[in-house]
Amino acid sequence: MVNRVKHVGLEHRVPFLNAGASERLRAEIDLLIDRQIDHWYETVPYASHLEGKTVDSEYYRRHLIETAWRIRLLRVSESKALAEIAKRSPEAAQIWANYEREEMLHDELFIQDLARAGVSREQFLATEPYLSTKLLTGFFSYLLDHEGPLGVVAYSYLVEYVNVKLEPRKLHALKDSVGEGNIAGQISHSHTDINDDHPGEVWQALRHLIRGDDDIQNLKRYLAEHQAVLAMYFKELHDDKITNQKMKAA
Repeated sequence: MVNRVKHVGLEHRVPFLNAGASERLRAEIDLLIDRQIDHWYETVPYASHLEGKTVDSEYYRRHLIETAWRIRLLRVSESKALAEIAKRSPEAAQIWANYEREEMLHDELFIQDLARAGVSREQFLATEPYLSTKLLTGFFSYLLDHEGPLGVVAYSYLVEYVNVKLEPRKLHALKDSVGEGNIAGQISHSHTDINDDHPGEVWQALRHLIRGDDDIQNLKRYLAEHQAVLAMYFKELHDDKITNQKMKAA
């Protein structure tokens, strides 16, 4: 008789990438993201606005609102991803579960900073997320239904890598423009990402999910696709809070 049980992560227990190959691929992926960051600054409106000396208050508050909504919405998809990851790799599932445990309630950190910026919890809840955020959430659902969890985990590697690389610079600028006491939640969020090595943690989950060269190519495509959706958000934010405000004032 043949055991009919499948999808329990018993195959491929030895990663496709050994330790050395994993580090080489990670260096290649990091370089790819660095190029995406350069392109981001060149093409996305107001890409460096929060790093400047003068911050538009409406832009800043709306960005905090959307960040909290993204965490709230994506944690549902990311929780569903755990089951799909467990079907492929219990090792990756354990890493992912720990990462999600640490990140799960971080929307509250941004909501606390919103209160410091004059936006109540009730005002936050009454603000509907942008279309770009809904599309990102829908993309996660598509990936889980039709391509697997690799693309969902790839998103977390992208944002964790970028956060650790750029967030300290942004927070340093916000201390001057907004006030250090008003960004305590964002500082706490960044502290977790850096000190708990979230990029390294997510990379180890990716390593256990990568099964061959096709997955490596897909990983690169996912990073570009996620960057494109995030760029849509920042354009939407800019049009809403900068372009529209200028038109009203004219």
